[in-house]
Amino acid sequence: MKSGKNPSKILVTEKWLRKNQNLSKKLNHSLINIVTEEVLASAISTINPDGIAALVEISSITNYQFNRKDDFVLVLDRIQDPGNMGNLFRTALAAGVDAIFLAGGAHPLGQKVLRASSGTVFHLPFQRFEGTEEEIINSLLKSLSELSNVGFRIFSTSSHNRNLEKPSKPYWEIDWTKSTVLILGNEGQGVHKEIQEAFNETITIPHSELVESLNVACVAVPLLLERKRVAYISNT
Repeated sequence: MKSGKNPSKILVTEKWLRKNQNLSKKLNHSLINIVTEEVLASAISTINPDGIAALVEISSITNYQFNRKDDFVLVLDRIQDPGNMGNLFRTALAAGVDAIFLAGGAHPLGQKVLRASSGTVFHLPFQRFEGTEEEIINSLLKSLSELSNVGFRIFSTSSHNRNLEKPSKPYWEIDWTKSTVLILGNEGQGVHKEIQEAFNETITIPHSELVESLNVACVAVPLLLERKRVAYISNT
């Protein structure tokens, strides 16, 4: 599922082509449109463009369909900050996540998210649920139930210092080798209460009580890469 999205048009300056002859040979020349630096600058929002830009159809990016080989899904529950969203996409790609479910929040195709993600949005299939908060959560719960029915374990995350009715486990105590859904919650509210109630397995990162909670993008790094670590140890 993780493959680059083919552009429908490539805008490039002559200066970029001269400086990047080896790279330009890999481009589909039927898609190339040579433009002036002024035209390129007016077409995109980057302050100092590199000299090349691609147009990609939105439908080719947001067409995620479940694949039987997928076994690692990340859910981002109402993540609001574009910087966090972009960094979460980058970490997810590095960790081998197969797909991302987005319960509203910042749009992954927004300019700030795209920049923070360094283009990884185009390499990870995602599905964004939209509508009212109730509609979003209901749609997400339906998708999570379908994954649970085919053998996925669903894990919510919580702050180590937050009082929960149900106990949480340190993230290294779960079996990451199984098909897994990891849910990261909103920056201020955490994972939605209805999701926690429907799927009651909760994991956490133990940390000092002097800190109430950790930034969601920081939390994602050890949690997502733990699966890679476990797989590496199993193969050595």
